[in-house]
Amino acid sequence: MIPDAGDPRWSRVLTSESDLSAASLATRILISRLRREVKAAPGTIGAKVAELRDFVTKNPFAVADVARF
Repeated sequence: MIPDAGDPRWSRVLTSESDLSAASLATRILISRLRREVKAAPGTIGAKVAELRDFVTKNPFAVADVARF
């Protein structure tokens, strides 16, 4: 199950420095980019959460990655 966009786990994964080594390469690349963007412009976190959630929704392999967060 994919968490709702308001779930705090989305924000937490984008604002933390947690290890992503267990995630797929595509997920790691996306989250790394989104983390940089959120760090540069914290006010964009809502849009970045939406982008990450959209990615997970469209890519079934990423659902397993999100379950680890």
